[in-house]
Amino acid sequence: MWQQEDTEIAHAESVHDEARGMRGVRFVIDIGDIDPLDAAAVWWDQQGCARELFPGTACEMQSGSYREPRFVVRMSVPLPGVGHFTQTLRFSAERVSPEVFILVVDAFEENVLWTRGLGTYRFSPGSGGTTLIEVTSLYAPKVPITVLNQASLAAARAHQRRYLSGRRPTDEEREQFLSAIGAGPQADA
Repeated sequence: MWQQEDTEIAHAESVHDEARGMRGVRFVIDIGDIDPLDAAAVWWDQQGCARELFPGTACEMQSGSYREPRFVVRMSVPLPGVGHFTQTLRFSAERVSPEVFILVVDAFEENVLWTRGLGTYRFSPGSGGTTLIEVTSLYAPKVPITVLNQASLAAARAHQRRYLSGRRPTDEEREQFLSAIGAGPQADA
């Protein structure tokens, strides 16, 4: 079992999905005092995430919109040691209970790092009003899986820093996410 020694992420375990021929990492990260719905709404706006976390990323909506439960976006960013990295991603969102949201990212087009990637992000209440994200990142890798696992952990820490610094959804981000999960603005009243 692959174990990540980290003070922010208590435990990371290697996972293998034999049916899909993919492997990767699963871990839980506490993102602080934010409501799970608000955390998922911030994350759902992928252009906002890219702008805040990876300046210089180009994002283009291919189909759907942030107001729908599914959309496809193409992202491109220069990465040190990799060069120009482009990926096309299919996103989906679902409310599985009043305070639990699952977002799935399917990187279905082959790129320089993998032939396919699949991420599942489960936002749920933690203790004392915090929110936890359970992350499962799977890949059919073209590079050593430890590189992709470390990248997944680093991305989770970057998101965590956004939330811990007080980042909350804008009214538009929240409204878009409520629409995507079929709740509409009235569900928050």
